[in-house]
Amino acid sequence: MLTIQSIHLSIVNINEELFFFLHALLTKHINKESNRLGGITFKCSPTVQTTLLLIFFGHVFFAFDTLQKINPREPLEDDPVVIIDIDDESLNNLGQWPWSRDLLSKLVQQTEQALTTSFDIVFAERDRTGSDVLTEQYSNNSELVKELKKIKPNDLVFAESMQAHTTVVLGSAPNNKLISQSIKPKFGLIIQGDTPDEFLPNYSGMQNNLPSLISSAAGVGSMSIGGNSSIVRSLPTFEMVNGQIVPSLMLETLRVAIGASTYQIKSSNASGELAFGESTGINNIKLGNVIVPTNANGNLWLHSTYTENLNVIPAFKVLNNTFDKDYFSGKIVLVGTSASGLLDIRNTSLEKDIPGVTVIAQGIQQIINGEFLVRPDWMEGGEFIFGLFFSILICLIIQYFGPIGGLITFLAANMSSLYGSYYGFNNLDYLIDPISPLVICLTSYLIITFFNFLFTELERSKVRNAFSQYLAPEMVSRLAESSESLKLGGEKKNMTFLFSDIRGFTAISESYKSNPEELTELINNLLTVLSNEILDNAGTIDKYMGDCIMAFWNAPTDQENHTDLALKASFDMEKALEEFNIEFQKQKGMELKIGIGINTGECIVGNMGSEKRFDYTVLGDPVNLASRLEGQSGTYGFQRILGQETVNALKSDTNLFELDLIQVKGKSEPVKIYTSFKKFSLKNEKLSEFSKDHEEFLHNYRNQQWDIALNFIQKWEQQVKEFDLYYAIFKDRIKDMKLNLADPNWNGAYVATTK
Repeated sequence: MLTIQSIHLSIVNINEELFFFLHALLTKHINKESNRLGGITFKCSPTVQTTLLLIFFGHVFFAFDTLQKINPREPLEDDPVVIIDIDDESLNNLGQWPWSRDLLSKLVQQTEQALTTSFDIVFAERDRTGSDVLTEQYSNNSELVKELKKIKPNDLVFAESMQAHTTVVLGSAPNNKLISQSIKPKFGLIIQGDTPDEFLPNYSGMQNNLPSLISSAAGVGSMSIGGNSSIVRSLPTFEMVNGQIVPSLMLETLRVAIGASTYQIKSSNASGELAFGESTGINNIKLGNVIVPTNANGNLWLHSTYTENLNVIPAFKVLNNTFDKDYFSGKIVLVGTSASGLLDIRNTSLEKDIPGVTVIAQGIQQIINGEFLVRPDWMEGGEFIFGLFFSILICLIIQYFGPIGGLITFLAANMSSLYGSYYGFNNLDYLIDPISPLVICLTSYLIITFFNFLFTELERSKVRNAFSQYLAPEMVSRLAESSESLKLGGEKKNMTFLFSDIRGFTAISESYKSNPEELTELINNLLTVLSNEILDNAGTIDKYMGDCIMAFWNAPTDQENHTDLALKASFDMEKALEEFNIEFQKQKGMELKIGIGINTGECIVGNMGSEKRFDYTVLGDPVNLASRLEGQSGTYGFQRILGQETVNALKSDTNLFELDLIQVKGKSEPVKIYTSFKKFSLKNEKLSEFSKDHEEFLHNYRNQQWDIALNFIQKWEQQVKEFDLYYAIFKDRIKDMKLNLADPNWNGAYVATTK
């Protein structure tokens, strides 16, 4: 169960102002019977909930600190507050702390003409140098005891000096380590509206002064300044101590100084203070004719000034009568410590490591001069409406003008919020949070940008799904990422091309003459199997031409090893076809065979066609040659034929064999063609011997050494099954050459008459 007490425990060490803010917020909004905040049910722990609130609201104080630094409070021309500082120099002159109470009584006497003298010090123990304490210590020495009894105890001297002064105020220190007894207040208290108990800082106890000193003082106030806060941004006016409302030293000092007897606390739902039925906290404190506006927790927002602007006097100079008593007439005197060993050090928005008494002095100055920083209850609502307005505007702008327009609007809201905050602080003394509206606007901007991105990605996903069936993944990604890819034009690139075709497709078609639908299904299934291998090897399928596949590598993205990828794709296609044929042979009793042509070279690749309809494809002679090589695969009896440029670019170790010097149809220049095997029937030394003999065979053939060439054929035609058809072709060629007497200037090239 989320309770206020659990929140207290989880934020012991956080900024006190933020603690108070959360205290009021949670008190206002959290149903104590359930984990609900503003109608939203929480499932996380109290610590986690508090942490989330800290993250969300922590920026407020950063903004206020910045405004303080930009425009600190101006120093007063006639400062009514004087600080008597027990500093290091005073300790050097008058001795270590604590000083004897008779010395402090002289300090009270020196300031007896002041409106009030307040001690930012607790006198919780008896003076160790007092005659009463010494009497107890030396009770066995009757003569000494007799003389000591003639001397007034220092605490009594101090108390009498306070009675004579009549307007001395003492400080007390609230804590949660002990439980205090109730103390009879020296003031009247009127409460209008909601009880302030649940809004005020709450302590279980208080370290107080000696009863004799309390009875002699005109008032006692809490010295608490910012609690556990690292930076003091506000000062409490009242605190709850063991169920009793205790004023702050700042407020009690002011009450005694102006001679007021009663405080009036005005909270929400008081007369003239509408809260629409909700408890929104404390609104103001009235003291005599002085009205002190506060935040919901009863804290006075501190408008800091630099300590160099304060009237500070070292204590030893006052005790040495450096200052006349008349100097303090009409002044409010605060006695505090800045000595390094007394540890009363605070930080404000402007300065670090300043004495705590100087912060109290600044609070009193503000009240006397009516210089209040205010943050009305409606301010948070106004900030929210401002942020909401610009959020809606940003959403509309993004829809009509895109993210850039939304960004410009967000920046405009940013500047408006920052300037409004600065203007309100500088001219109206309003604390306007410039960051909360910006957080709302930024959140809206990020949300709508996210959804626009999401919708864009969904559209891109549609593109990918639509085109992934016939384009390489790289091309699909390129289309989805940039519209530049959808413009006409091309670039010159060195690429590798693959053509694949089903051998004997006409005969196969005849067998499906009565069932063309089944033929279509067969072709689609086979092309799917073969295409998958191309795509798996990073190839781009350019197009399907009946039973033929055209694919390429090294576009649209660069591929350093594109020739090896194409060759591997052909091997994988061969294996996939073998697996396909297992089932196909069971069904139809026959096998499918394919021919593959692979070539490499420079060509133009890009979007070709018209402005309304185009295709990402390639143009160039190397493409045509790859198509011609595929046509020759059946002629030579090999599943794949490779061009010279492809072989030159290969980096992988494969079983490569030169086949012929051929002049394909449509080309005037002959080209060398090759084949390659992933697996070969011959191994090791036998394979090496065959490779050498095959080279010798081609050399003798091209030099018209027919008989020697035939000898090589006769040696290997029965041993190498892969070359059966190949050697049969060359035997016929040699026979024809002998009969028709070849041209003596023949270059060894075979002129192909078919594609």
